[in-house]
Amino acid sequence: MAPTVREWVPAVAAWFAGTLATFVLANPPEWRGTINVTGRQLEWWLDALPTGSVIGTALAVPTYVALRRPRSARPAWMAAVVASCVLIAARIAVPGVHGLAEVTTLHYAKCVAGGLLLGAAVAAVWVRPLSRFALVAAVASTFVVAHTAHATGEASVSTLGPPFWWLLIPSLVLAAVCAVIDTADVTTATPDRILVQVIAAAVTLAIAHRMLGAWIDGQTADSELQVWSFIGVCLVLVMALTEFWARRLDSPFLLAATAVAAATAVVTPQVARQFTLEPWLMVVVGVAAVVGGLAVAVRRPSLPLGLALLAAIPLLTALDPDLGDGRSWLLARLVVLGLGIGLALGSTLPDDGALASLGLAVPLLSLVFTYVAQSDGAIAIYSGAHEPPSSTPGGQFGATAATHAPGSRLAGIALLLVVLYCALAIRRLRTRPVPRAD
Repeated sequence: MAPTVREWVPAVAAWFAGTLATFVLANPPEWRGTINVTGRQLEWWLDALPTGSVIGTALAVPTYVALRRPRSARPAWMAAVVASCVLIAARIAVPGVHGLAEVTTLHYAKCVAGGLLLGAAVAAVWVRPLSRFALVAAVASTFVVAHTAHATGEASVSTLGPPFWWLLIPSLVLAAVCAVIDTADVTTATPDRILVQVIAAAVTLAIAHRMLGAWIDGQTADSELQVWSFIGVCLVLVMALTEFWARRLDSPFLLAATAVAAATAVVTPQVARQFTLEPWLMVVVGVAAVVGGLAVAVRRPSLPLGLALLAAIPLLTALDPDLGDGRSWLLARLVVLGLGIGLALGSTLPDDGALASLGLAVPLLSLVFTYVAQSDGAIAIYSGAHEPPSSTPGGQFGATAATHAPGSRLAGIALLLVVLYCALAIRRLRTRPVPRAD
């Protein structure tokens, strides 16, 4: 039976909501732009950028849990309306603020609204197969291609620039329409114990990635061996925590999402610094690949193939760090990555929305993988003394964040090991004995 209008409208609303939320939360740790602040204020601001993104992303999980309690989709759509309004208000307000405290407040408000929107979207549509497909495709593809949005001179609190109006307005309008027409009752059988564990997983993973990512970013050792020793410890800790929660929650989706985050981390810097390709071309290729892989996986799960394609991305980086900088090679990498993402996520999609909200949040809060992929740049920037740019009157200076640095062979090897570890952990998870019910 062909989908009705009442099924198509929530699906389209889910697509726009997922795209907008991911674009808002996929905020790189670096920030390109100039602000007149003191050195201490600059460090505070650069710390606030990833912190806000991680807080907002982690908030998506408790948001889902709270909006599932009414057992109706309407409260979720209303929350999506509120979140969209906050994002619109933040975009309008940014050009009029001048103080660093005001800008930081807007950044946190924007991130919280993005997390609220993501959690609300999952709560509203996860029980509908078509809308679920649209939401996962939107989040996964936007996570890959959001970095094509190179910030312009327009005022923004993000490297990617302010959210586009063609995302903001449809998200608001469609969510409002769904809040009126979506009268379906939604039931969930998720035990409270699982809901509490899912929230705990989101919080602990967010804290771990933020703290360990900052630890990697702040390394100033002269020895590359020492730096990579720190990185290895961080990766071991993150993966141990991830597998712990995956086993507790029996969630291959969490591990598949972690593999997606690791593989994507080596591609997004190349997407961000690619100016010879039209952004729309990279968007079309990336979105089509993710949607194609997801469509295949929904009909015929192909998890091994998806993980193999994901592993090929960091493997190629380990063999040749410059591979992908060319136009044709980058498009080819986007195809391989997109298909791998679609196959991996589509083959492990959970029926439980709580697990889905956690899995969709993981790539957005995986800062450790981002810092590992850009580790060469972090070492080059911070290994010496912090020398400020030329001073301006009043003891302040205009600070401009560094551009993305190319990946390294060691980064490719490290992230390849993460993907392989996720594959082995999924295999162990699926082959372990099922506990008998007493």
